[in-house]
Amino acid sequence: MPSPPSLFRAILAVLTACVVAGTARGAGELDPKDGPDVDLRIAVEDGEVRFQIITNLAFLDETTDAYREDESTLDPSEAPAAMDALVELFRRDIEVKVDGAVVAPLAPDPDRDFEYDQGDASLIPHFVNFGARAVARTRLTLRYPCKSPPDRVSIIWGTYPDNVTLADDEGIAPPIEILCRLAAGGVDRIVRFQREEPQFIWHRAAEEDGARMAPVPPIRQQESPPLPAAGLGLFGAALAAFALGPARLRRVATGPLLLLSIAFLGVQLAGRGVDLPSDAEAVSVFEPLHENIYRAFDYTDESDVYDALAESVDGPLLERLYDEVYRSLVLQEAGGAVSRVSSVRHLDLAVEEIGVVGERALPGFVVDATWQVDGAVYHWGHAHTRTNEYRARYTVHAAEQGWRIAASEVLAQRRVDAAPLSDVDMAGAGRFGDRAVPGTNEEEDLPDDF
Repeated sequence: MPSPPSLFRAILAVLTACVVAGTARGAGELDPKDGPDVDLRIAVEDGEVRFQIITNLAFLDETTDAYREDESTLDPSEAPAAMDALVELFRRDIEVKVDGAVVAPLAPDPDRDFEYDQGDASLIPHFVNFGARAVARTRLTLRYPCKSPPDRVSIIWGTYPDNVTLADDEGIAPPIEILCRLAAGGVDRIVRFQREEPQFIWHRAAEEDGARMAPVPPIRQQESPPLPAAGLGLFGAALAAFALGPARLRRVATGPLLLLSIAFLGVQLAGRGVDLPSDAEAVSVFEPLHENIYRAFDYTDESDVYDALAESVDGPLLERLYDEVYRSLVLQEAGGAVSRVSSVRHLDLAVEEIGVVGERALPGFVVDATWQVDGAVYHWGHAHTRTNEYRARYTVHAAEQGWRIAASEVLAQRRVDAAPLSDVDMAGAGRFGDRAVPGTNEEEDLPDDF
């Protein structure tokens, strides 16, 4: 039976989920993206809001009248008309406001802003409805100029063709949902566009004032901390045994009592002055600390990731978590594969101990936590979601800067839900420069039960 995975592998499993293929599937099985599909990535920069829109030919056919002689491919002579049709569609159905003013996209450069890729023909058997039209993809870049660095950007996405793979027995299909990767203000996040909720608004001020990180209750200090009575009592007993006791008692008892009193004094002085939380208060401290570990990896700058982690994690755990997870994410980005955590849900938090805890013997508490993590995974031009559930024991102590997670032990984990994946070797499935992460594209690199 495999040993429990570390906290690093548990977090890494979600953040790098995109590099592992799913279980093998038969050629006739339906792929979850067998229909109109969009991979949307938006970057908010000082001079522009840039859209990279990757769509398959099925999307092109469902939303435009662009003509193709062979529906399974896009001939180079047909590419300009296809680009123009998509530009007209998105000019109509995408609204971008920068600081309250509607901005129109610049005319794209056909040589720089539009590409076509026929895709991997070996994947076509998995797409039983649309075949090659689900695999072949176009990439269009639209640039919305900004006169000055934007403080507020409003985005409305208005194109939602039917998701035919989810059609019911009567052929009625729901609209597709768009999982968008948004990079803005030094933070990389997942935004979901739906027909019922088609708008997202980004505020620079929300990033700059630290609103990305959940607030953690501060440590309360005791107004008049009590003296460590037990330690002082043992120390007094050691002195009395040495000064007043018979020679045999001095030889036998003084040394052990003195050592025990020093140990008690050290432990009790460590906790002196800190008002220990109740069970409910401990939970209210742990929840944001734990959630902020995941949020830290949304930042794009290396120093911002480290600083955000330092707000939740302390001691050797901070260095190890940063090194093991962040370095893997750098490799992931260099390889073009992208994965982001979209939400963290705490299912059960049981406080096991409150007092002086951990290797450093500081005041704090121990929590047995069960939680779920949703991840949005991007690869070869489309996105899907997956959910994993974990159980771990955490030690939280009172550091100089506030409450921090000092130690962890992952007890269990399991896959909860995910869109099925094609049995594609991710090392060779890259499109438009994407490829799998070197050194992490083998199943054994992740926990056995992931």
